[in-house]
Amino acid sequence: MNYLCLSLRYLTILILCSALVNFALADRAGEHYQRGIKNLEEGQYSKALKAFDETIRSAKADAEANWLAEVHYQKASAYYALEEFEKAVLEYKEAIAHNPNSTVFYNALGITYSELKQYNAALDAYKKALALPPKKAEPHYNIGLVYLKQGTFPPAVDAFKQAIAIDAKWAEAHYGLAEAYLKQGLFSEAEKSYAKAVRLNPSGIGAILGLGQVYAKQTRYDDAITQFQKVIEIQSDNTEAHYQLAQTYIKLGQKEKAASTMAFFKILRHTDPLLQKAQKWVKIHPDDPKGYNNLGILYLTRKRSDKAIEYYKRAISLSPSLAAAHYNLGLAYHKQENIELAIDAYQKAIFIDATLAIAHNNIAVCYTELRGNLDKALSHAQTATELAPTEANYWDTLATVYTHIGLESKAKQARQKQVSLLTTSKK
Repeated sequence: MNYLCLSLRYLTILILCSALVNFALADRAGEHYQRGIKNLEEGQYSKALKAFDETIRSAKADAEANWLAEVHYQKASAYYALEEFEKAVLEYKEAIAHNPNSTVFYNALGITYSELKQYNAALDAYKKALALPPKKAEPHYNIGLVYLKQGTFPPAVDAFKQAIAIDAKWAEAHYGLAEAYLKQGLFSEAEKSYAKAVRLNPSGIGAILGLGQVYAKQTRYDDAITQFQKVIEIQSDNTEAHYQLAQTYIKLGQKEKAASTMAFFKILRHTDPLLQKAQKWVKIHPDDPKGYNNLGILYLTRKRSDKAIEYYKRAISLSPSLAAAHYNLGLAYHKQENIELAIDAYQKAIFIDATLAIAHNNIAVCYTELRGNLDKALSHAQTATELAPTEANYWDTLATVYTHIGLESKAKQARQKQVSLLTTSKK
């Protein structure tokens, strides 16, 4: 997995600083423009595109060229965020047509060509950026990325070194250099560059992971494990880190650790493309509560309850009556062992949909875990079995509640019902 990122450091991919631009706008065009910027900041990319279209339509015929260039740049940035790269290219070219002296515009154009795997066009754009003042590290760095992707590693080394010569404290440039060394089997040089990148950015996942890979190739397995575990501490669902960790455990003959790590890696690998699709969906449909609910489900599957909670709350803010989101929020809190919060979320789900048997069951489980309010636990457990009498797990919950209350005969009956259902399901 490659963690190198195309760079537009001095202004984000979305927002171009407009402090130096002299706006000569009609009031209406200015209002549309500001609304577009706000939409971009909020991740409302489709709305931003509409606002920028209105800006262009409302602009005066003699509108300042630099301002028009910026509007097209912002429009391109919205298309880029939506991964509509062909349209982004057209808008970046429009921006350049109005202002051909912007390093930023050419650099952004090159990045977009790289996304389209049009590497020769990307290199041409980066070289045009380098021909313009001021002198910046980003085009050199991005040229290095293109050479890496093309498998031409010595030119990549040269490009990353030129970026470092301009900005020696830029961690990503050192990381890129390390990647180019690693691809050539130059482990000592790669180790030094990865280590430098980590010193400059201690939370840089890619460099830490790369350092671990170097250690693994040098058969320094304990050191490699330390690095892979550091990545997982920063991002618990990092797919590549789990894979590398599993492989290292295999080499050390630690079969149980290898098996459990590999099992979770397979979950991550399976959900990676689903996560990408879900993330893209909410970019395109930022007001769809079910989209955020689906994102939450994926993150919870990946054991990222923190992110799951964030997206469930987003879904609920958009649709307070979405029972599934309340239930899923409860499940995420439950996995965090925030039992009181879990109960509250489950109860909200039931308030919306009283027939949600699984929520009743989970409330019963929560009250049982708290060792209190066993009467409520019993009530919800009974309701769950009444709503879904063929669900074996609910009878297990009911049996557990009866046991805690001291009703052993009823607990036995519920357990027998559970066993009967499980036996039937196996036939």
